[in-house]
Amino acid sequence: MLDEYSIEQRATQIFDARTKEYFSEVLSCYSAGNYRSSVVMLWSVAVCDLLFKLQNLVDLYGDAKAKEILADIGKLQQDNERSPIWETKLVESVAEQTQLLDIAERENLLHLQRQRHLAAHPVVNANFQLHRPNRETARALIRNTLDGVLTKAPILSKQIVNELVGDLEQASGILIDDKRLKAYLESKYYNRFNPEVEKAVFKALWKFAFRLTDEPCEKNRAINYSALRLLFGRNPGQFRTQIEADKDYFSTIATGGAPVICLIHFLAREPQIYALLADHAKAAIQHAAESDASARCLAWFVAANLQEHSERLGEWIAGKDYPQIERVTWDAIEEISDSPEWAKMVIRLANKYYVASGSYNGADRRFTEVIKPLLDKYELDDCVDLIEGIQGNDQTWSRGRAGDDHKVLRDRVLALDPKFDFSSYKVFTRYLDN
Repeated sequence: MLDEYSIEQRATQIFDARTKEYFSEVLSCYSAGNYRSSVVMLWSVAVCDLLFKLQNLVDLYGDAKAKEILADIGKLQQDNERSPIWETKLVESVAEQTQLLDIAERENLLHLQRQRHLAAHPVVNANFQLHRPNRETARALIRNTLDGVLTKAPILSKQIVNELVGDLEQASGILIDDKRLKAYLESKYYNRFNPEVEKAVFKALWKFAFRLTDEPCEKNRAINYSALRLLFGRNPGQFRTQIEADKDYFSTIATGGAPVICLIHFLAREPQIYALLADHAKAAIQHAAESDASARCLAWFVAANLQEHSERLGEWIAGKDYPQIERVTWDAIEEISDSPEWAKMVIRLANKYYVASGSYNGADRRFTEVIKPLLDKYELDDCVDLIEGIQGNDQTWSRGRAGDDHKVLRDRVLALDPKFDFSSYKVFTRYLDN
């Protein structure tokens, strides 16, 4: 398989403008086949970039740890201007005391340093030839340094959480759909996160979306939840492991209301997480599923399977409570699974919902909002099921708009079977030609 990674393209994403300028020399040497020179320069660029990032943390956030590291490095340089020991100390301090580098990135940099020493110093082999890294080695070193250091923003989890949440609140009016929100978050934040920052942000967003009930959280719950869901989608395995490892934290949710309903919407998409939560969290979720219509519709993960969930919903819909299910909830119900079997179950649930209408106005609304959007997916047996249900409830067939609405259903039947015999459904057809 060809390596489609483009050093040139990735270099355009280098965070610091000064680093980007310095890196152009690395790229020039590499493109010309001067791999020894490219490796030597690459180490210098990496070291400079770490210093730039630390200074950025001091300037933007007044970060005390970054300020301390810079002071220590400055002292090492003053004590012995000719010793490069401060370079190693810089990498190790950044990795140990900040979240700018993880363990793997630190080791990659230290490996680059060793390669740089071999390339820069007059180390010769038995034939008195200078060490010369090959193209593959130089490319790997450049790629690791770009991805692990140069293209990352200088951010720490505590500061970035406050900045991101405040930014979402300010931008909520223009980020009106997931597509725009995803593009915005990935460009400004997510593409720059390392795993530790990702986990810290995910943890904070979980609290804002599913636990807190103060005014700012109520106001921004929808966009905070969307941000959490988009972040989760970047690395589901990592976040499931995080939830499992910190079960107590992630099981501390609100006792009810909007936060728990919001969590049910999330679990409908990620049902494996439900099993990772503690029993008290599950109890709150189950209670919300029994008391809120949208939560009941989406909490399929509390049933043994989708078939059982469909049967429970069907009994509830056909009961005497006359539940009102909003159009947005029907959309979410459809998204629970993309299997043909579930699509069939949704159609039959829609049929039950319409034929259980308790008033003319309710039937008008239910046909328009639920039946019509699904009708082009109906098979003949689905249509017959709906017609038979209509015949048993005069709130559906004797209302003023029944003639126009049911003609649409009849047209669907005839499109599927032009010779269909309606003679057994006289109640259904009574007003169709009036």
